[in-house]
Amino acid sequence: MQTITIGAANFAVTDTQKSFWDRVASGHWEPATYEAIGRKLTADTVFLDFGAWIGPVTLFAANHVAKVISFEPDPEAANQLRANIALNPALSQKITLLERAVWSDTGKLRLGAKKAKGDSMSSVHHTGSDSWEVEAITPAEIAAMLPDDAPLFIKIDTEGAEYSIVPVLAPLLARKNVTALVSFHPRFAGGNHPRWHKTIPMTKRVLDVFKGWRIDRVHHGSIHRAPVIEALNNLGLAYIEAKTTYLFSRS
Repeated sequence: MQTITIGAANFAVTDTQKSFWDRVASGHWEPATYEAIGRKLTADTVFLDFGAWIGPVTLFAANHVAKVISFEPDPEAANQLRANIALNPALSQKITLLERAVWSDTGKLRLGAKKAKGDSMSSVHHTGSDSWEVEAITPAEIAAMLPDDAPLFIKIDTEGAEYSIVPVLAPLLARKNVTALVSFHPRFAGGNHPRWHKTIPMTKRVLDVFKGWRIDRVHHGSIHRAPVIEALNNLGLAYIEAKTTYLFSRS
C-alpha cells in the first residue's frame, strides 16, 4: 500500500501500477490537471469522472467534494479502482463506481485496449483482439441521477470518445454551475496520420458546445487562458486540431 499526498488531498492506493503512483506521488504526473481541478472544486460539488482508470482523479476529487461518480468500462482498470477505493473508507462513501461507458446512445458498446486491459488507453477506437462489450450510459441518464442545484465538474478523458460524448452533453451543460475538463485524443480518433481532415471538424463540434465559455489550456505543468481560441470559438471559427486538455468554465 502507498499513501499519496497532493496538496490537501490524501489517499491510499494498492501497489498495483506502482511506477505510475510513484510519478503521482513525486508530482510528475499531470500536475496542471490537479491544479485545474482543484481550482474549481467546492464541498458541495458533484464530480463526474468519465474514464476514471485506476483512480488518480477520482480519489483526489473525493477529498474535496460531496460526491464522485466514476465511469470506467475497462474491467481490469475497474477492478484496480475498486481496490483503491476500498483502501479509503472515509472517501469510499462519497464514490460511486459504474462499469459503464459514457456514450451518445444506450445499448452495448465495443471497447478495446491499446496494449492490454488496464493500460489506461481503452477506447472505442481500439477494437482488435483484446476487446469486449460494455453497457453504455448516456449524459441524459447521468443527468437524471444528479441533484438539481449542486455545482458540477465533468472530467472527460476517454481516449478519443470525447468527440462523440461532448456534443450530446446538453442535459449536463444546461446546469447553472458547470465546469468541464476535456482531454483531446486526435491520434486515436483520427486514425493516426494524416488525420486533420477528420479531427479539425470533430474538434470544432466539441468546441461549439462551449461557445461563450471561458477556455483555459491545461498542459502537463501549466494552465494558461486561451483567448485566441476562445474568441474564435465565440465567432464559430475555431478550426483547430486540439491535442491537449482544455478547461471550460462558467458560473
